[in-house]
Amino acid sequence: MLCTQSANDRTMRPAARLGFTEMERFEDYGAEQWFGVWSPITP
Repeated sequence: MLCTQSANDRTMRPAARLGFTEMERFEDYGAEQWFGVWSPITP
């Protein structure tokens, strides 16, 4: 699982490359948060 601010490009780009997929977006700490889970990448 991974949770970060959706505006945090330095976390979002590697998360996408590593195979994390979005499960939910929500508001917390005064900003939009992104919640994703890892799924194995199949060729």
